[in-house]
Amino acid sequence: MLNYSLIDMSELKFYELTPNQRLETLNLPENVMMALKNAQDLVSGQIIENYVSNFTVPMGILKHLLLDGTAYNIPMATEEPSVIAAANHGAKMLNAGGGVHTELLTDNTMIGQILIHQITDYTALQVFLTAHRDEIFAKAQATHPSIVARGGGLKNIELRMVTDNMASIDCFIDTCDAMGANIVNTILAGIIPIFDIFHTQILAGILSNYATQQLVSATVCLPFSAVGGQDIAERIVAINHFGHHDVYRATTENKGLFNGASAVTLANGNDWRALEAAGHAYAAKTGGYTALATWSIEQQQLKGTLTLPVSVGTVGGAISALPQAQNALRIIGERVSANQLRRMIVATGLAQNLAALRAIVSDGIQKGHMRMQYRALALQIGATPDEVPQLTEKLTQLSRVDTTIATQYLNELREKS
Repeated sequence: MLNYSLIDMSELKFYELTPNQRLETLNLPENVMMALKNAQDLVSGQIIENYVSNFTVPMGILKHLLLDGTAYNIPMATEEPSVIAAANHGAKMLNAGGGVHTELLTDNTMIGQILIHQITDYTALQVFLTAHRDEIFAKAQATHPSIVARGGGLKNIELRMVTDNMASIDCFIDTCDAMGANIVNTILAGIIPIFDIFHTQILAGILSNYATQQLVSATVCLPFSAVGGQDIAERIVAINHFGHHDVYRATTENKGLFNGASAVTLANGNDWRALEAAGHAYAAKTGGYTALATWSIEQQQLKGTLTLPVSVGTVGGAISALPQAQNALRIIGERVSANQLRRMIVATGLAQNLAALRAIVSDGIQKGHMRMQYRALALQIGATPDEVPQLTEKLTQLSRVDTTIATQYLNELREKS
């Protein structure tokens, strides 16, 4: 361990400094420096590089989402106003139809790739893979025996042509309740030496975030009354139909869906970027980018479906290291499996999607959104928590609002009190 009292800081690289020493090199105002120091903790400094402080994201609750016959309270972490309110409104509508029904569509394995290029004889590569299949499985088991002991590990291996001279050896690995990126990469590193005769052609062994073997589908059937009548239901179907034919609308609709799905993923310490990358790839699986959710009228009901590739865990890595992730999981339940969390993420995405579409085709998306924006504006101009509700209520009644107008009404509010 370095003895910092005996070392000139100028001789150290930035990553070798302590968090406070790093802050001192940034020439920050004293109040900013102290705020950043006060937000530090010992755990976070071990998770990322060049750590200086914590950036917290507000966490709220999606209350009482009925999922496969059980009601759940689901934590959501997001900085965007109105997301959690919309998710709760969406859940209320979904619950009116008996809640969301989910299904795991695939065998729940992550995909690791051994990437090979400059292939001159594809048949020879296939023959080699077939001949060494047992050896590959044995090596995978020996490389990560703990995951095998829990029922996971390498489950299948396939050769897939990418171009006429590039191929991927796809390894399907069950990582159980772990998100599993490190497990996959470790197993790949263990089995690559078996392909030594192709070593000059092997580019890498790396997991894929396109989790097509971790597909989850959520479905709901609602009475028209749940969304405000048949006319609103038909308009929801129409705007969703637009998203299946126009990439501009599809992008916005899918972003709104991920407002909910990603907020659940983040709250539980999982990789929301991987979720969104896989989701957007899945939206383009037919060659054109389209809306992920589908709404239709069937048997005088509004039917919604959403299928997403979801790769998350409930143990290991940052999930186990971060107390806030563990606390969020405890909100859901005592022992939450990765499959349960997958179902909740997709169901929340469907609730978020319905709330957004319903708002757009009825009152307009701004009505609820601006109330939350005005609350943020009130805090920005110095309103106290006690003043925020009164000021927000006043601002929602105005046709135009800016910082000057909000400050004026805040001063008037204080003069009356």
